[in-house]
Amino acid sequence: MKRVITIVLLTAVAAFGFAGTEELEIYSYLYDGAQTNSEQLAILQNVAELKVNGAGEFYAGALRRLVTNYRNIRNVTERSAADQQAMLLAGLLGIEKYTAAAPDLWRTVETFADPLVKAEALMSLGKMRATAFLPQVVKLLSDLNATSTPDRLTGERIAFGAVVALEKYQDPSGYFPVYFASVGWYSDRIKSQAGKSLVLISADPTEYMTQIIQSGGYAYTVKLTALQSMEASTASEDSKSAVALAALSEGHRASTNVVAQRTALNQMRKLAINMINRYKTEDEAVYLLLERSYKQFAERVDGDRDEALDAIVTLAALGTDESARRLSAFLMDINRKLQSGAHTRKDEDLIREIIPALGKTGRAIARPALSSVTALDWTPAVKELAREALQNIK
Repeated sequence: MKRVITIVLLTAVAAFGFAGTEELEIYSYLYDGAQTNSEQLAILQNVAELKVNGAGEFYAGALRRLVTNYRNIRNVTERSAADQQAMLLAGLLGIEKYTAAAPDLWRTVETFADPLVKAEALMSLGKMRATAFLPQVVKLLSDLNATSTPDRLTGERIAFGAVVALEKYQDPSGYFPVYFASVGWYSDRIKSQAGKSLVLISADPTEYMTQIIQSGGYAYTVKLTALQSMEASTASEDSKSAVALAALSEGHRASTNVVAQRTALNQMRKLAINMINRYKTEDEAVYLLLERSYKQFAERVDGDRDEALDAIVTLAALGTDESARRLSAFLMDINRKLQSGAHTRKDEDLIREIIPALGKTGRAIARPALSSVTALDWTPAVKELAREALQNIK
């Protein structure tokens, strides 16, 4: 009987179109008198549909009452209605940006089991930029990133809400958890949303990716992923080059006996070298780092040939006097090995790459080293490479 009276009153309110405050008072009266969550839900849906102005306080009171009584609801139907109430109220409070309700929105996150309810409450906290609860949202997403939930869908729904919330907050503290969500265990839908949200938190990832690469708190596989993310970003070429240089430095500084991590370091160095080749740099530190990449193969049995060749090509691409000086030193070292009878097949392979690279620098400083090749007992093919390289130097 009471439900019938409530519906009649709702119809009357809608029909007569009371003024905003008066209208809200009637709905508040009806809501307070409703005996079930289903009845309360019907009233809320009516208020939401009519877009009653200035209803933030009403929604906040309704949410506070709901959160307080939620654990006492035993009926499955009523609990479902309560979940729908919570989602609706959270969304409406977010639209109203009614910050006074922020504590109860966080209580909603903690109290309700339904991940969609949690997600809606999180997004509303972000929409109203309730900064008092920003650290809690950051921690929640960070914890989810670290370990997948037993029910994957549950974790993804909550993570989605946290990602969007941090996007709305647009606070730097949210960047790292959203970034790690974009490369985490989630499905493509969640990772894609995180990627879009990152740009809205900060358009330039340079500072953040550099921090990951240089920090001692991350595995080398994570550092590699950070460099890959930087390469895929829309950051400027100068920014990409700067992060690549930081990654190359870290790749040479670090060491590990774990095979997977060593592989990650090697891949990071090679990607960094290729990025420096494409985007260039004027930082003098690059020359010693590229030399180290070359010598790891030239002077050791366990080096990476591709890394050494990439270093040679990149020195040539930089096209500076210092590039030519380093390449000339590599060439002269191999010449000395030839004269002492200590050169190897590896040396012959390297010299065939170094000679054209010296020619590509176009630097006069490369002439003495190239000329020395023609005077030594190298094969006719190697000597011809040296002559061609000399012709490229004005």
